[in-house]
Amino acid sequence: MSSTTSGATEEHAVLRQAAEWFAALHADDAGAAERDQWRRWVEAAPEHRLAWQKIEAVNQQFGMLPAEPTLAALKTPYTRRSAAKKILLLASTVALGTAVARRDSREYMTALAAGERTAVGEMRRLALADGSDLWMNTDSAVDIDFAGGLRRVALHRGEILLNSGRDPVRPARPLVVDLLGGRLTALGTRFGVFRSGATARLAVFDGSVRIELDSGHSTIAAAGTQRHFGADWIGAAEAADEQQSAWTRKRLSVDRMRLGDFVATLARYRRGHLGCNPAVADLLLTGSYPLDDLDRILAALEKSLPVRVQRVMPWWVTVEPA
Repeated sequence: MSSTTSGATEEHAVLRQAAEWFAALHADDAGAAERDQWRRWVEAAPEHRLAWQKIEAVNQQFGMLPAEPTLAALKTPYTRRSAAKKILLLASTVALGTAVARRDSREYMTALAAGERTAVGEMRRLALADGSDLWMNTDSAVDIDFAGGLRRVALHRGEILLNSGRDPVRPARPLVVDLLGGRLTALGTRFGVFRSGATARLAVFDGSVRIELDSGHSTIAAAGTQRHFGADWIGAAEAADEQQSAWTRKRLSVDRMRLGDFVATLARYRRGHLGCNPAVADLLLTGSYPLDDLDRILAALEKSLPVRVQRVMPWWVTVEPA
């Protein structure tokens, strides 16, 4: 096992222990003995404290359970108030790393105010005024503007699939998707775009798409290829798989996909934490799965692979070795 894999496995194990402690402390029969044991565990190593902060960050983000009882138990009564303030600040900072830090960004606020949005787990089709079909995947946000001589879609977050229609206006207006300081121009095509933070993936299924970045980089992606890109770079052409668009039919279709990548994809369709133990992340998976029934998918994993699904809490689920 490589040092990187070993470290990831150890981190995962500590995080799972923290989740188990969180569940134990919020059980109806939790008492002083459990709180004392938990306090000793947290103070035993910096890794334990960091894992605990991450657990509380998830809890605070989704508002599932109150955090005050465990915060109050962290230190002796003499230092309880200052300790609670410190840990609350740390927990808030960690939560903002995946949520609030993003919320303070211009991109997050723009997505929040977007004209079209989908919730986590929602997939929706929009019929545009020019006859184009726009599919929005889970947790996505776009603005649509057909004024000013353009048919413009601005992708602020998430994933879309666009099947371009024939513009009834003459001369025909360019159909473009704007994101990450650049523009994608459809050249009679069907293509998908997935935006994740500061990077994006363009997959072209029919026709071709021109990529033009404000930094000056540009290229044309042909049918059957995909390109990853950022604000100032464009990756090499790779093969695109038609199955990448299966989400428009509420399916997740994969061919020899790593289990770790598969679980990370599923996590986009589910609130809370869905993770994969690094010890089983390299197992390969092939099949077609219903995205509107994630519990069914998780049950299928247990039947087809040497894994088990551990539900420490309703919002904290991990795929572990069997």
